[in-house]
Amino acid sequence: MTTRSPENPIEVLLVEDNPADARLTEEILKDSAYAVNLSVVEDGEDAMTYLRRQGEYAYTPRPDLVLLDLMLPRKSGQEVLTEINEDANLRNIPVMILTGTAAEQSLLWSFNISPGRFCRKPIELPRFDAAVAQLESLSERPLVMATPQWAQEQNADRGGRKWWWPFGR
Repeated sequence: MTTRSPENPIEVLLVEDNPADARLTEEILKDSAYAVNLSVVEDGEDAMTYLRRQGEYAYTPRPDLVLLDLMLPRKSGQEVLTEINEDANLRNIPVMILTGTAAEQSLLWSFNISPGRFCRKPIELPRFDAAVAQLESLSERPLVMATPQWAQEQNADRGGRKWWWPFGR
């Protein structure tokens, strides 16, 4: 992928409920090797409204990349990711998960999610630039995480021993 110019920036949707983390991400992305137009929404419901271009987001550009926090109000990052994957119009938008803790990172590793698909907060510029460089290939491979239903099935298969599910429910 070639570097985008300021006239044709990479459209990035940041789904982050912490204003300090959102501001820090914005500052970090200013140093990216790519021209970036960053839009921010604070919860999962607004993320889906934005992605579906509804209501106040009817005329927003389609994101080239979604940076998705997992712990969100109103609709979790997991629920957002599930809805993106179930929507034929959205599933080819690359998603990069933002993790707040080492425990979340370890869990993503355990689900065999490539390190190129998640980034610890505050965002790591080299990982972001690497993800942008691979946008075409990432859009061909939607990000899929285990669901709470998967965790319940694992509990049944483990003879009642609980599978830890940190993302609610």
